[in-house]
Amino acid sequence: MEIIDSEKTLYRVGEVSHLIDVDPYVLRYWEKMFPQLKPKKDENGQRVYTQSDIEIIQRIKYLLYEERYTIAGAKRKLNNESDDKTKKYDGELMIVLHDIKQILDEISKILNK
Repeated sequence: MEIIDSEKTLYRVGEVSHLIDVDPYVLRYWEKMFPQLKPKKDENGQRVYTQSDIEIIQRIKYLLYEERYTIAGAKRKLNNESDDKTKKYDGELMIVLHDIKQILDEISKILNK
């Protein structure tokens, strides 16, 4: 697989098709099947993919072609991975909010003296 240009931010369907080595119609089909894959459209209505979209496409291709998942199985796997990331994020967020609450409590005590 080719290396993606680190300075480029948006890619057209033909470029992504070439980079990932799948036909454009496959990418369009995956967009319908995987809710995680939602490329934007430019002012001309053409699909433009971000680096994040390309990473999702690479993961989908790996699950389907290498791991031999069905579409439904790959969809479940991606959903589970997404849920795991959300749980981790929620846990980290709770720690930060707890720390903020402690700081605010300390400030309140200082102001009430």
